[in-house]
Amino acid sequence: MNIQEYIASGILESYWAGELSDEEMQEVDAMAVRYPEIAAELDELRNVLISLANSQAGAEDSAVLDLVTSTIRDEEKEAFLRAIDEPETQIKKIRVIPRWITAAAVLLFLSIAFNVYFFLRMQSAKDDVRRIAAENSKMAYKIESTQQELDYAELRVAHFLNDDNIHVRLDGSELSPKSFANVFWNKNTNAVFISVDNLPEPPKGHQYQLWAIKPGQAPIDAGIFDHNQLVQELKVIKGEVQAFAITLEEEGGTPVATVDQTYARGFLKKS
Repeated sequence: MNIQEYIASGILESYWAGELSDEEMQEVDAMAVRYPEIAAELDELRNVLISLANSQAGAEDSAVLDLVTSTIRDEEKEAFLRAIDEPETQIKKIRVIPRWITAAAVLLFLSIAFNVYFFLRMQSAKDDVRRIAAENSKMAYKIESTQQELDYAELRVAHFLNDDNIHVRLDGSELSPKSFANVFWNKNTNAVFISVDNLPEPPKGHQYQLWAIKPGQAPIDAGIFDHNQLVQELKVIKGEVQAFAITLEEEGGTPVATVDQTYARGFLKKS
C-alpha cells in the first residue's frame, strides 16, 4: 500500500471533519494502528485544530459585544452593557469563549470538507482525463495498426503483381512447422524482398537471417531482417539461385549459416 497516496487522498481530514461513516472511521483507526505515518498525520491534524482553537481563546470580547449591541436599539445598549458587567453575568460572559472556539472548529471542519470535496472532484476529473487519453491512445494505435496492415497488403500485392519479381514461398521446417514467409527476387535489379508472414518471437539477443542457396556453394547471406516489420528490402543477390532459407542467428547476423536452426525454406520453380 502507498501510505503517501492514502494520506494525500484527504480521508484523514474527513476523519476529523466527521464526514466518514462509522465503518470508514474504524478503518482509519485500524490504518493508524498499523501504519505509524498515518497515526502521526492524524495527530498533526488534531494539533492544528487545537492550536487554532487556542489561538482564539484570548480574543477580545469587544468584537462579540459589537456584534450583539449592533442588533439592539441605542437606548437599550447602556442597560445591556451594565448588565453584563454585574458579577452574576460574568460567568455567562466567559461562556462566550467556548462557543467561539466551537464556531471556529466548525468553520475549520467545513473548510476541510470543502477542500476534500473539491480535491475528490479534481481527482475524478484527472481520472476522466487519463481515461479519455488512454481511449484516444488505443484508438490511435488501432488506426495505426490498420494502416500498417493496409500498407503491408498493398506492398505484397504490388510484389506479387510485378512481372519482374520471382516469387518464392518459404514454408516452415520441422523446427517450426507453422512458420512461413514470402521472398520476392527481382530479375532485373537482383534485389531481394521478404514478406514476413509468420515467424515466432526470436529469443533475446537473436534475430532471423535470410540465405540464398546456390548449387554447390555454402548458403549466401541475403540479409538480416526484423520479423515484426512489413515487407523489407534486403541484399542484392546475383547469379543462379535454387532456394532461399531463413535461420535463427545471433543478433547482427553471421557470415556462416547455422543450418540446424533453419525455420523456413523454399525452392524456386524450375522454368
